[in-house]
Amino acid sequence: MAATGQDRSRRSGRPPPDDGWKAVPRTMVRAMRSLVASTWAPWALLAVSLILHVVVTLLGSDAFNMVDLKVYYDGAGHLFDGTLYDFFSEPLHLPFTYPTFSALIFTPMVWIPWTVLRVLWQAASFGAIGLMAYSTLKLLGRAGPGAPHPVRHLRGIVVTVIALGLWLEPVRTTFNYGQINLFLAALLLTGAAAAGPPAVPGDPMIDPKTTRRGDFWGGLSVGLAAGVKLTPALSGLYYLLQRRWWAVFWSVATFVATVAVGWIAAPSETVRFFTSLMFDPARTGPIWSAINQSLRGALSRVQGQDRVGVWLVCAALAFVLGLWCAWRSLRAGDRTAAFLAVQITALLISPISWSHHWVWVLPLLLWCLFGPRQRSAAARWLAIAWTVATCSYVVSILIAQQYEDQPASRPLWQSALGVVYPLLGLVTLAVLARLAGRPVTDGPVPIGRGQRAVDPGRG
Repeated sequence: MAATGQDRSRRSGRPPPDDGWKAVPRTMVRAMRSLVASTWAPWALLAVSLILHVVVTLLGSDAFNMVDLKVYYDGAGHLFDGTLYDFFSEPLHLPFTYPTFSALIFTPMVWIPWTVLRVLWQAASFGAIGLMAYSTLKLLGRAGPGAPHPVRHLRGIVVTVIALGLWLEPVRTTFNYGQINLFLAALLLTGAAAAGPPAVPGDPMIDPKTTRRGDFWGGLSVGLAAGVKLTPALSGLYYLLQRRWWAVFWSVATFVATVAVGWIAAPSETVRFFTSLMFDPARTGPIWSAINQSLRGALSRVQGQDRVGVWLVCAALAFVLGLWCAWRSLRAGDRTAAFLAVQITALLISPISWSHHWVWVLPLLLWCLFGPRQRSAAARWLAIAWTVATCSYVVSILIAQQYEDQPASRPLWQSALGVVYPLLGLVTLAVLARLAGRPVTDGPVPIGRGQRAVDPGRG
């Protein structure tokens, strides 16, 4: 009688095959391995993706208008005249909603011609995607010096991620609006990857000096990101849960420094922002618009009105779930899952989380494909669900269906589809927490090496 995959696994000491591979056709897996292993195919794919990006954007109704970048550009020009939070950027009549420190770092934009600035911003955004991909793989232990499970063809993988990641709805709309989300995500991921694992007393493999240096970079990234846009401040929970007090200290100190710098540049506007404007989420746009993919936005559309009390209760429950998920992931040694859990929690509980804020889907998909749970069927189905949700552009369709200044009440099908990102966010937290409770029976599959070990069911 022929031995089964499980019998061969027992004899060889390897774990039994996992049904998770059934979630992805093996022909697709082989094709992706061949693609990233090629010296030219990833670059050709990137070139095709870039050309399609330009063509699709030019065919749109707002070709390279990049309205959010225009807000940054105009805001830099109003920083020193006392009207930073009073002017409106046209043509969409948008206000400036970030702290004064962000307007200060946007100031060099006013010296660059608008057309040149848009080209540079788009090019830098492509670089930010690549940095996000590399930093996520480094955080996973799949890239960088001393990586325990390095992937081969790293360059091919990163270039392929840039080419394909562009078409995820949150990433694509970030390009369209000229948003800053990719840069902030790249900054936070780079800081987390630089921070490395926490020091363990008595462990000779981890140098305390290296850990303190990593804590500095991790804390610095959180403080700077929060100084530009407040919501990344919740990233400090990732270090707080690990009791990395130096990282927490540097994150707070850096944020306070950004506030101080903003106050020196524009004292009255800084005081005004932190004492009044930051508490008015409606100033950034209608809470019940389909583009607001936070829990508050989803609940307001389902209920037909914005009920703050209901949202606060749901946000508190989501916060507890996210905290528990991050804690369990850290106990399981999965720092990437913990970091992503914190970011998803921030998106859920924030009053406003525009759909383009969900660029964290990109590192989440990399975790599903390259992380320690990649053999799990749950991780693979999670990747499929997010890919369908973001590549179907359901949120963009809903935005096109609604009319200007539409109230919270809307047709049932629009309300149901309008919860897609928050609902998947909650599912993601639940899946991450559940997987964190299971032992990792095998290390990450070395995708890109072409080894037979990637198919544990074959002897």
